[in-house]
Amino acid sequence: MFKTSSSTHAELILLWSDDDIGKSMLYDDFDAVVGGVAPMPQYSKQKKMGAYVQVDDSLTVKGVALFIINFDRAGYPESGWNVPLSHLVELAGLGPDLGKGPIRLACRSQCPVSWHSTKMWDPVMKAESSTFAQIQRAIPEACKRLGIRQAKSYTFTETGIPVLTEAALQSYSAPPSSKEQQSLELEQKIQDLTLQLHTLMTEKEETLTLQSYVHQQQLDILQTQNMKLIEQHKGLKAQYDTQQERFDALSGQVISLSGIEDSLRQERTIHQKQLQELQLSLSAAGEQQQQIAKLLANKDQEYQTRMSRLKTEHLLSLDQRLEEEASRYLLSLKSLNAEIAEREEAIKELDNQVEALKHAQAQQQESGADSFLLKLESIGMNFVAFHAGVGNLSVPVSELVKYIQNTTAYVAAKCLVSESHYKLWLQHYESPRCNADIGDGQCCNSRLIRTDSPSRFVSGHSDRCVRHQGVDTAIINVLKFN
Repeated sequence: MFKTSSSTHAELILLWSDDDIGKSMLYDDFDAVVGGVAPMPQYSKQKKMGAYVQVDDSLTVKGVALFIINFDRAGYPESGWNVPLSHLVELAGLGPDLGKGPIRLACRSQCPVSWHSTKMWDPVMKAESSTFAQIQRAIPEACKRLGIRQAKSYTFTETGIPVLTEAALQSYSAPPSSKEQQSLELEQKIQDLTLQLHTLMTEKEETLTLQSYVHQQQLDILQTQNMKLIEQHKGLKAQYDTQQERFDALSGQVISLSGIEDSLRQERTIHQKQLQELQLSLSAAGEQQQQIAKLLANKDQEYQTRMSRLKTEHLLSLDQRLEEEASRYLLSLKSLNAEIAEREEAIKELDNQVEALKHAQAQQQESGADSFLLKLESIGMNFVAFHAGVGNLSVPVSELVKYIQNTTAYVAAKCLVSESHYKLWLQHYESPRCNADIGDGQCCNSRLIRTDSPSRFVSGHSDRCVRHQGVDTAIINVLKFN
C-alpha cells in the first residue's frame, strides 16, 4: 500500500451491504485484513463494494476510491488482491464538490491505472440514492465511533499565544467574488456531468457488451437449432424417399395382384361349371355307388372272418412252439446246474488242499525259524526296532512272528491304542496340518502343533485347526489330562 499525503487527517474504509453502507473501519485495520492477519468471516464467499475515503482536519471528504473485493470461504480477501487505493486517489481526476471543492475520485470509468479498473465500480449519481450522499451521511457516525475528532484550528506558540493553523487561515480566507463563485459552480457542474457521462457510458458499454454476449449466445443456439432442423429435414426427406419407393413397389404389387385376381375369377367360373357337371354325373352314378357299397360290406365281413380264423390258428401253433422250446431249455438248464455243482465241489476240495499245504509249509517255516531264533536268543541277541510313538521297541522271539505279520497292529497295541487310531496319529505325526475339507476336493492344510503321543491324539480335534475343530475344547482338555 502507498502512503498518503501529510494533509490527510484520517483514512476510512466503508463497505456496502445491499443498498447502503453497512460497515466502516480504519484503513489500517483493513490493511491488516488484506494482509491476511485478521479475517472477516461475516463476509465469507461474498463480493463486496467498498470505498476508500480520505478526510481532512474538519472531517470533510477529500478523496474517494470505489473498489470491489471478493472474500473466500474463511473470510480472507481473494489471493492477489492488492489495489493501491491511496495512490489511485493521489493520481485520480476531480469528482463532485462535497463541501470544500471538488474531491479526488478514482472509479471504474475514471481509473488513473487502467489495469485496476476491473476491480473498481462507478458511483450512483441519482439524487435519492447517490453514492456520495451515502458517504457523507456515514462519515460523521463512523468518525465518532472510531474516535476521530476534528483537529484544532489554532496552535500555541512557545510563549503560549494561540495562532491559527494554515488550514484555518485557508478556511477564513476572503470569499470568492460572485463571478468566481459562478465559474466554480459551473466547473463543478461540468465535472459532475462529465463524471455522470463517463459513468453512463461505462454502464452503457457494459450493457452493450452483455447484450452482445447474450445475442451471440442466442445466435449460437439458433444456429445449432437450425442445424438440427436441417438434419431433421434431411432425415425426413430420406424417409419420404424411402416411403415413396415402398409406395411405388406396393402399387406395382397391387396392379399385379389385380391381374391375378381377374385370372382367379375366370378360373373360379370354369371350376363352378366343372363342379356342376360333376354333380350331375354323380347323381347319375348314385345307384352304382350303393351297389358297390353293399359289395364292399360283404367283402369286408368275409375278410374279418378269415382274419379271426387265421389269428386263432397262428396263436395255437405259437403256443405249441413256445412249450417245446421251454421244455428243451429247462432240460439244458438242469444239466448246467449239475455241472456247476460238481465244479463247486471240486473247487472246495482244491481250496482245502491248498490251505492244508499252506498250513504245513507255515508250520515247517515256523519250526525252522523258531529253532533259529531260539539259538539267537540263547546267545543273548535281542530284536529292537524304532517306531514313532514308542521309540525303541524290544521284540521278544516269541512275538517276532506276530510283529512281522502285522507290524502296525503290534506297535498300536504297545501304544495302548487301536490300529486305525495309530494310523491316523501317524499321518498327523508325519504331516501336522489341518485336514478339514473346505470343498472342491481341497483341505485347509493349516500348520498345527504336533501331538507326540498316540494316546493323547483325538481325531477331529488334534488334526484340525481352531476354526475346524468339531469337538468342544474343554472336553478335549479333560480327555487329555485323564
